[in-house]
Amino acid sequence: MAKYFLETSAFVKRYKKEAGSSFINILFQENHYLFYLNLAIIEIRKVFYRLYKWPQPLEKDIRITKEKFEKLNARLAEDLLKMYRIDFTQEMIEKATEILKKVWIKSVFDLAHLSSFLIAKEIYPDLTFVCSDKRSNLIKAAEIFVNSSDIKIPEHEE
Repeated sequence: MAKYFLETSAFVKRYKKEAGSSFINILFQENHYLFYLNLAIIEIRKVFYRLYKWPQPLEKDIRITKEKFEKLNARLAEDLLKMYRIDFTQEMIEKATEILKKVWIKSVFDLAHLSSFLIAKEIYPDLTFVCSDKRSNLIKAAEIFVNSSDIKIPEHEE
């Protein structure tokens, strides 16, 4: 089975229907080895709260009900049980410093995702980075460190 590391923007497509959601759902249905950074949970829950309490016009959000909010949280909890968690470590902090010597990444979470993926890839050489990159340069940054064939962009896979 293939191994995929989901950064938050790609991962959240599992819960918020948008371009690339079908590809993410297929990854879950086909029982691949799916990895996530523990910090992604903060970002995903932030999206849930944004949809429930603070919809953003620029994100084209549609307010969700409390019931839908609770269902999203329950689905996330179920999904996390099927996935492999990667905890952010000192080694990843050091890798982030190496990344910044070569490329600027504005978002600290994007930097954490890339550094975590690169460390995990040392352990699992066949690991693929699944990244949805609307506003940052995360995909271009990742291509500095790995072959573009090791990166999947959900919006391009449908």
